Amino acid sequence: MGSTGRPEFLPGCEVPAHSRKPNDATLKCLVRLADESLADHWRTSSLEACNIRGGPALAAASFIVLTPGPWHEDLQRILHLSRVQVDRPSYSASEYTVGLCYVAGAKGLPAGLRHRAADALAHGRDDLGYLEARYLLPRNSWDWLADAVRDGWALWTAHLFAADETAPLTTRMQVGLALAEHKHPAGYVPEVVEQLVAHQSAPSAARLALAVAVAKRAPKDAVGLLCRLASDPIVQAGHRMQAIGLLDEADPAKAEEMRALQTRLPSSQTARKQRREAVECAEKEAAARRDRETPEAAVERLDSKIEELLGDLRGRGSADSLADQLDDHIAEESWEEVIQDVADICHVIRDEEVASSLRLLEVLTQIRYGNRPGSPMGAPGSDELGARQFPRLTQEGLNEYARTEAERAWAFWRELVEKHGWDDNQLGELDRQDEEVDQNVRDCVERKTGDHLRELQQHLVWELWPSLAGAAERRDYGTARELLATARLLADEAENALTLWKTASAENYAFDPLTMSWPHEFWLVLEKWKKGWPVQ
Repeated sequence: MGSTGRPEFLPGCEVPAHSRKPNDATLKCLVRLADESLADHWRTSSLEACNIRGGPALAAASFIVLTPGPWHEDLQRILHLSRVQVDRPSYSASEYTVGLCYVAGAKGLPAGLRHRAADALAHGRDDLGYLEARYLLPRNSWDWLADAVRDGWALWTAHLFAADETAPLTTRMQVGLALAEHKHPAGYVPEVVEQLVAHQSAPSAARLALAVAVAKRAPKDAVGLLCRLASDPIVQAGHRMQAIGLLDEADPAKAEEMRALQTRLPSSQTARKQRREAVECAEKEAAARRDRETPEAAVERLDSKIEELLGDLRGRGSADSLADQLDDHIAEESWEEVIQDVADICHVIRDEEVASSLRLLEVLTQIRYGNRPGSPMGAPGSDELGARQFPRLTQEGLNEYARTEAERAWAFWRELVEKHGWDDNQLGELDRQDEEVDQNVRDCVERKTGDHLRELQQHLVWELWPSLAGAAERRDYGTARELLATARLLADEAENALTLWKTASAENYAFDPLTMSWPHEFWLVLEKWKKGWPVQ
């Protein structure tokens, strides 16, 4: 993780960075809520004020009162006094993320609460959540992670921090030691622990401490780490011998191999000098490459990355990516495959990488072109406006369609009877006709929902997604985001259509033909037949 800046957006949260901090009133309420020295009425009124504000303020207050820690029992008492309901939150996931930012960045709150919020931000929000937490907490005060790991929480955050090359190496080694001591499954050594043991810039004593911690817990799992130390000439000779001593207990054959290797290793001083010279040479080469790089080369690299992102965006909306066999599966009535096709379409549309790609494109094109407007050749027109309008189907509309089909079928039957006459058994003929109409209506409704799914997929592939990609190509990112939101609504509609199909397959579309108008002689027979039905 090389970046140290604050991310503009977080996964599942479209609130920009400058808006992810509380106003003065909200901050004061959060600090008062957690302040045990205040009277209860100050604290309960602060919680009630956050509840009234709702959104991120309520999310932050809920996190404070629900988070485990030494403050938990007292805050539960305040929660009970206030009678604020936090077990059924009214805020969204995005607002909850912003609420975590409020707590992690609130300097007046207890450090433990801020640490818990930082851990919650890092957990499940990719590297961006961790970067946000690093921005909100003091950059050189992360040694609390070691204690958190020993207490059994913040493991994932500790992994991210220990792997962060921008973090202080001493603190990373402390956190790595806690991870090494933590009880992991047999045969598993965290990759970050291996990296820290191999880190040649770290003191050899600290590197040895990590390997020793693993060896105490699981001697066999530490063999690779101990061999790494014993074969590294930068490690002090005494530390190498300690590593070999531990190898004697876990793997005597490896220990003998490492002893034999010692005579062929250069001295620690020579190894450090060679490493220092190699680092200096690499830095000089990198600086020379930067100096040799022309503005034209930088522009070409930018253009290549922009085109790569645009190509990926176009590819996501191709027929191959968006359930190209949906039409065949519907025609074959392979509904299990249809369900999977719809799930695939929704996954492509809702993938957060699409929104992330649009944001990255916006940043890169601003670097490449400055604040110049996009190409006028692709100004939005009637095609794009039409792309925002996709077909919809409701249960009410489906019911009306079923009624129309039933009426049409009964009317056709009446024409046949008027032309050819009744069967000998009029009531039996009506029973058969009623069953046939019900089956035909059910088949028509299933075809209707299948056709609707086809229309949605075709609209997405040939109208909506090309318009989205076109907006991105002409650098109209506001329109592109609006079209992405429309695509997500289309995904909701596809799932709704699937629900309607499932309902249609189990629904009994029984239709009462007496609701239609009939000639007198038909009416008499139908009425007699109707009276023979069992009472509903």
